[in-house]
Amino acid sequence: MRIAIDYTAAIRQGAGIGVYVRNLVAAMLAQDEDNFYTLLTSGRASAERPFPMADNVRGRNIGIPDRYLNILWYRLRAPLPATLFSGPADIYHGPDFVLPPLGKRVRKVVTIHDLAFLEHPEYAVPSLAEYLRKVVPQAVERADVVATVSHEVSRTLVEHFQTPREKLVVIPNGVQPYFRRITDPVILGATRHKFQLGQPFVLAVGTQEPRKNHQGIIKAFYQAQQEKDGPSLLVIAGGQGWLYEEAQQLVRNLRLEEKVRFLGRVTEHELITLYSMAELFVFPSFFEGFGIPPLEAMACGAPVITSNTSSLPEVVGDAALQVDPHNIDELSHAMLRLLQDEQLRTDLRQKGYQRVQLYTWQASARKMLRIYEQLHAGQSNFASEA
Repeated sequence: MRIAIDYTAAIRQGAGIGVYVRNLVAAMLAQDEDNFYTLLTSGRASAERPFPMADNVRGRNIGIPDRYLNILWYRLRAPLPATLFSGPADIYHGPDFVLPPLGKRVRKVVTIHDLAFLEHPEYAVPSLAEYLRKVVPQAVERADVVATVSHEVSRTLVEHFQTPREKLVVIPNGVQPYFRRITDPVILGATRHKFQLGQPFVLAVGTQEPRKNHQGIIKAFYQAQQEKDGPSLLVIAGGQGWLYEEAQQLVRNLRLEEKVRFLGRVTEHELITLYSMAELFVFPSFFEGFGIPPLEAMACGAPVITSNTSSLPEVVGDAALQVDPHNIDELSHAMLRLLQDEQLRTDLRQKGYQRVQLYTWQASARKMLRIYEQLHAGQSNFASEA
């Protein structure tokens, strides 16, 4: 088979969908030496995020900026097939919500990560939400297979677009095996010294934007830290996103400057170390198509508190405390409960180690490859793969 994949997110995005595309493609290439891959991108690869190296893969830069491609493909609908840039393809996979113009003979796969732009537009950048409302329904209708990252996203596609269930398959995120608990005091000490973390802390991870509910975390921490045996430090790791200033202003309003630490973006090694050091990990996001940080935290031995909404209960199962992300009292109580109950922390830690074994990139890649093969062979009903 000749497989073309839009690799732009892998080149452009350090987190989120970029992680999904990089890891899924790498895992497929590690298992597949027979099929030929063309990785298509409108951005240039870099030393930090290069094209993968293998005998059966090539990277190809379209050379047209995203803005103009979007105008040509999705606004003007110009008959300029992506295969003019990738070369002939049997399968084309758009892993980032969209499908460009393609010939009728090309079998098409699109990955939908969530429908937040429809279900919770208040948490999305307005211009991005408007764009996705236009292009996602078209991609879902044109695709032969619609891959989602969770059963919850599949359910919402059926609800909003009446997507036939036989087109839907679930290809979840995975956790890399090097996400594991670090106990080496030298490594832990170096990270603690770098970020000046002189006391036990509660950890939150995610881009600073409204959907991640950092304001709720800060308010719950403010309540909990006033109680006996409450948390003494809140550490937030993640880049500055849409409306990030609101969470930082809340810290100033509550006079928590000495008790809340914004680390910004951290390296993957630093993230693993932070997970390993944290007394507990909180991820009360309002909405997630999947939500990988709770699993990463579990892999590193951190007891987890997360939301009881969207896909998160499906992902974490009984290996985390689940709370209403809109209920500050409930989140604060969960923090105190975990900090004060050593046996509960131990139980969640053990359940977390087991839970994370269900999510590997190798398994997701095997399933994706099987879908490609079945699609190439002419199959049109994938209900058994859901």
